[in-house]
Amino acid sequence: MNPIFARLSRRIIRYQLARTTSDQLIQLGKKKLIRAFRRAARHSSAYQILLREHDASVCDINTADDFVRRCPVLEKSNTFRRFPIDQLIASDTDKSQLASILTSSGHGSNGFAIGLSTRKQLKSTATLIDMGLELAFDIDRYKTLLINCLPMGVTFQSDTVCVANVSVREDMACAIVEQAGAAFEQIILCGDPIFLKKLCDFSQSKGLDWGRYRVNVIVGEETFSESFRDYLALVLNSNPDHPASGLIGSSMGVGELGLNLFNETRETIAMRRACMAQPDLLIDLFGRSAIDAPVPSFMVFNPMRTFVEVVNTDKHGNGDLLVSMLDPDIPIPLMRYKTGDKAKLLSTAELNAVCRKTNKDFSLPSLPVIALHGRAKDYLPDGMHLDHFKHLLYADPAIAAQVSGAFRLTSAVNGLRWEIQLQHGNEISPQSIASSLQAAASLTYGRVETICYSYHDFPHGKSLDYERKFVYWLG
Repeated sequence: MNPIFARLSRRIIRYQLARTTSDQLIQLGKKKLIRAFRRAARHSSAYQILLREHDASVCDINTADDFVRRCPVLEKSNTFRRFPIDQLIASDTDKSQLASILTSSGHGSNGFAIGLSTRKQLKSTATLIDMGLELAFDIDRYKTLLINCLPMGVTFQSDTVCVANVSVREDMACAIVEQAGAAFEQIILCGDPIFLKKLCDFSQSKGLDWGRYRVNVIVGEETFSESFRDYLALVLNSNPDHPASGLIGSSMGVGELGLNLFNETRETIAMRRACMAQPDLLIDLFGRSAIDAPVPSFMVFNPMRTFVEVVNTDKHGNGDLLVSMLDPDIPIPLMRYKTGDKAKLLSTAELNAVCRKTNKDFSLPSLPVIALHGRAKDYLPDGMHLDHFKHLLYADPAIAAQVSGAFRLTSAVNGLRWEIQLQHGNEISPQSIASSLQAAASLTYGRVETICYSYHDFPHGKSLDYERKFVYWLG
């Protein structure tokens, strides 16, 4: 696409978003939903079988309410584990035009799932990515370098920013910053939390001065705590509460559905941090039990791209996240696909109530908002969540500087065992760090046996290669 035309298109979209409510966008998306459903029902033999087994007749499904009430819930076990790829691919897909494959992480017990893209879709990928980057990072205003440190062959295409796909090479990422960073007005780092911690550690050991650059971060792959955001901000010379500072925000994708399905914005980050400061907001939104749970991430989504549901909800609206993709050209159409995450859809009224109760002046996002509680399997048997321990690991910057970010939780007699990996060359004794973290954990969560290991002695280090999602919890 012509760069001038692309920039004009992004300005038009921003203008339209500013004048369209999230509820209006959702209604427009529902019209696309029925078209996407009918295409899947007509062209996916696997989906036809699932509809018959669920006694769902296509002619009876004419509205979004019909779709929600009658159509089956899909997940890996009844799609990718059950059907061969030929039955999952829509029959109107020209297989000679398949251009790329993206897999899920394989982190769950149901193995891998895949997402396919056509050449037509691939050509539009850069446009979609650039639109997202413009909304989050003003790439039309700042000459931008994006350093992609995501593993597993995840790459970015862009017609606007300069992209360096370095995968999990902290030395390569830092070398690019040092040698080329001054040629740009801002830098965007993209990676998962555990690798971004390694990148921070390595950059500090090399004396890299992040203060010379305007640095933004896209955090993917897993949830993280506000203490981790604060730690990144401290190392990268950023300020999460200042609108002129670089943005440190998260993005969530699902390999078989697509990248960046949900993402934080400055507004949603401000909401989450407001909830940290005012626990009564959490009670209003999620019930009194939310006080003992990690604060969820608030993220926006594009209802013209995805139809989002939350099912099996409790009385406060928290439940299982389902996503239906609305792209009419997607090779594997997935309707009501269960991602394995816990979430809540937030209404405009609830969001307005949050704004009224805070002392901070921030506006609502133009896109609809979801509260993401994280993966269902990240909840421990006693109701605690992995994010409790991620928070403790970064709550004290002095201790955070000494750990790698990797830990393993296991059941122990009368409680939990928390094994923590220290970073290379830590300067505080393992026993001292373990005592501090155990005291903090036990104060809130009961008996937690805490053990710190040197980097090479960490018994679970062989599964930490930064290419695979790290396993934090073994029940």
